[in-house]
Amino acid sequence: MDQIRILVVEDHPLIRKAWVFMLNQDFRYKVIAECESGETAVELARELCPDIVIMDIRLRGISGIEATQLIRESCPHTKIIGLSFHIRAEYVQEMLESGATGYVTKISSPEEIFKAIIEVHCGRTYICSEIKSTLSQEFRPRGDEI
Repeated sequence: MDQIRILVVEDHPLIRKAWVFMLNQDFRYKVIAECESGETAVELARELCPDIVIMDIRLRGISGIEATQLIRESCPHTKIIGLSFHIRAEYVQEMLESGATGYVTKISSPEEIFKAIIEVHCGRTYICSEIKSTLSQEFRPRGDEI
């Protein structure tokens, strides 16, 4: 299998460098570029056509949600995984509606992030366990309440 080519978009330099380091330690992945803004992410995606973009949803300038939509329009084969500290359903829904096929939190384990990349690369949707847990609690029946 060829390496999965990844663009990492994260506005916090330390978090971005940690992601790049972690991904490059696994032979299945190759980080081909990194950036801190949505505008640059769109330009790099158009130029490099990565397999996967790991996209922070809150960026200066255009948001990760807007950048996701623009990348999907110009690079339909590129798949996007939303990345955030936020676990609210609205953020997940916005990312998926803009064209992302995955969503992980910044507290997801490396194993879960690797799993998300593989699943999304194979054409499946992936939502991390923190989000699934939150959603199941939000939509759980509340006993006999009406």
